[in-house]
Amino acid sequence: MSLREMSLRDLRPGFDTNVLTPIFGVMFRDRFDGRIVSAGLKVRLSDPQQPNEAPRQLSTNAYGAFACHRLRGINASGGMASPASTRRYELTVEDKLGRYLPMIVPMTVPADLPQQGLFEPACLAQSPAGETLAAQPHVPLFCAPARSVPAGVGCVRVELRLASAPDQPAAWAWLELRLEADGRILAQGLADQRGCALLLCALPAPVDLPLGGSPAHIAAPLSEWPVRLNAFWSPAIAAATVPDLCALQSLPPVPLLQDLSASPPTPLAPALLLAGSPLVIRASGSSPFVYLAA
Repeated sequence: MSLREMSLRDLRPGFDTNVLTPIFGVMFRDRFDGRIVSAGLKVRLSDPQQPNEAPRQLSTNAYGAFACHRLRGINASGGMASPASTRRYELTVEDKLGRYLPMIVPMTVPADLPQQGLFEPACLAQSPAGETLAAQPHVPLFCAPARSVPAGVGCVRVELRLASAPDQPAAWAWLELRLEADGRILAQGLADQRGCALLLCALPAPVDLPLGGSPAHIAAPLSEWPVRLNAFWSPAIAAATVPDLCALQSLPPVPLLQDLSASPPTPLAPALLLAGSPLVIRASGSSPFVYLAA
């Protein structure tokens, strides 16, 4: 007998349980360490075809997942209300504690309802980079520049500008930090609307000592690693008020430059990541910026 066929007086205390199945659920994880994040997040689900309708704020459960049990156009049994065609919704998340991007304007993730199980954008479910995180479906959160840095991790900061307009920030640029030795991705992150970015990563393993050698004979310290920063960007993403998470995954690569005065401009050279010391990547000379060749 379904709950709809059973009145409240038919429920037997201690034997029957009223189970409410949400029509939509989502979990957020820190892109750096994969941990579940729920405290401080404001998560809302809205229908872009109904701009005058207030977004539905999602509540979190004991496991850190956000859920929605009611939404106009969707019935509780998992079927679409009239009209029967699939409708499109937008999920927005804002971190009130300022740890994750965006801090003010929420990131927009498209979602189709009803959703079976936890939601994960299709572009991330098919991405090899997602295999390194928890297998459970989730939406990643990216570090804001103002986030406090945990001890014992690699820390890289950069501020991006456009080579064609040096006063204009490269808003929402997607960044990858790779180990120069083997091209392994150490960190992925996102610049904010001002072009500022913070990337956190686990430090690579120390360099192995050669057989018969000693620290006194090693030219380079064991706790430093050459790394290379790569950027992906387009004018379309910069023009957006909020970045689309899946659009970030398909941005074209854009070369990074460190000296605009040279002819041709000098490409950004590898930098040295040191254990226990933040790395600030910047252009040559007195400029605090790195420039996108755009």
